[in-house]
Amino acid sequence: MPSPIAHSISGYAIARLPCFRDSILQRWLMSPPALLYSVLVANLPDLDFVPQLVTGIRFHRGPSHSLLAALLVSSFLTWALQRYQNYRYRHNPSGQPSYGVLFVFAFGLYASHLLLDLLTSGGSGLPLLWPLSTHQFSSPWPIFPAVHHSRGLWDASHWVFISAELIYATGLLMGLRYFKTSPKIRPD
Repeated sequence: MPSPIAHSISGYAIARLPCFRDSILQRWLMSPPALLYSVLVANLPDLDFVPQLVTGIRFHRGPSHSLLAALLVSSFLTWALQRYQNYRYRHNPSGQPSYGVLFVFAFGLYASHLLLDLLTSGGSGLPLLWPLSTHQFSSPWPIFPAVHHSRGLWDASHWVFISAELIYATGLLMGLRYFKTSPKIRPD
């Protein structure tokens, strides 16, 4: 599974996508709290380890890694953020992103986590259609190697995993930089 570093880089990259140029959302995304929000939402599905620590029952890659959880969490986060934005921009309502834009943004962040976990070899897969189906989905073309936690923190086999994450992060950030510096496409 990708580490919080890969999930965080993905959240950061989504917040910096060129499709948000010259929009109200991009102005909001330039703030440090918004970038922190992006990184936290991209890592949110892995908070399922907390009940696992408390109860000892395996929760990781369970219902929190489903599309239903992505929809529910994105709806709640968007509702909370919209309430905050309504308070913040109460004198200028036109200065805030719409509910739909914020929802798509939150859903994209959460879904990026699911996509990265789906592209990992090993494991039993993800319950993407939970509770409608118990089928575990996994990609036939993984880009992240499996992690062997039982081998300890300093095992040499982890260099393969670390290298894959570094290549992914470097490629993502280089692509983002390329699109950031490329000229905007404007209709004539």
